[in-house]
Amino acid sequence: MAFLTVHDISVRYGERVILDRVSFSVERGDVVAIIGPNGSGKTTLVRAILGLTSVAGEILWEQKPSIGYVPQYVDFDRSFPLTVEELLLLRLPGHPFWRHDDTAHEAVMHVLHDVGAEKLIEKPIGVLSGGELQRVLIANALLPNPSLLVLDEPSSGIDIEGEETIYSLIHRLAEERGMTVLLVSHDLDIVFRYASKVVCVNRKLICQGVPSKVLTAQMISKAYATPARYKHGKETAAHGHHHS
Repeated sequence: MAFLTVHDISVRYGERVILDRVSFSVERGDVVAIIGPNGSGKTTLVRAILGLTSVAGEILWEQKPSIGYVPQYVDFDRSFPLTVEELLLLRLPGHPFWRHDDTAHEAVMHVLHDVGAEKLIEKPIGVLSGGELQRVLIANALLPNPSLLVLDEPSSGIDIEGEETIYSLIHRLAEERGMTVLLVSHDLDIVFRYASKVVCVNRKLICQGVPSKVLTAQMISKAYATPARYKHGKETAAHGHHHS
């Protein structure tokens, strides 16, 4: 049995169909990119997998996973006097926020080191840059030592250079920790570089498989329903904008 099997799931809000009979599987250790145009149901698919929204169909696990989740948007009061360490202590299993002992401190330092953010430990969260905050949120998601890491647009609000660094980080963590990763992305170049598998949706499943094999010009045009150019290596395909 696959690590995760999504079988024939549909999501409707009233009369509006968000996802229509989508099926695919994920193997243990896969880095899976979920792609599609705006409004195609990507975030709804992630929420369905996480059990945060009602679905028709089946979501089956090889065994119940521990999950780390980094949402697309995190809304918080930047004036709130909370440091990075205090934020992570809130998430640390078995360590109350007010109990600041050496074991808890070392656990926080370890996970911040894994994401290259140990120097941020005493910083207030309100002064972090977009890239710094994203690293801290990934560290927060890693604290339960998840078997599945789920990220919705992990590069949202980050510049191009920082975007690639974040995806490199995710790829490294997946290899080092043996995690399975599901991530929503809009950047096909990032998908080609870092994903072992792609799931393309536009309400329905458009394609799934190894990006270099399934993301053909025809498939991308079908998914995004717009004639444009996408260039990856020697391949040129339809997409929402041009990359070189």
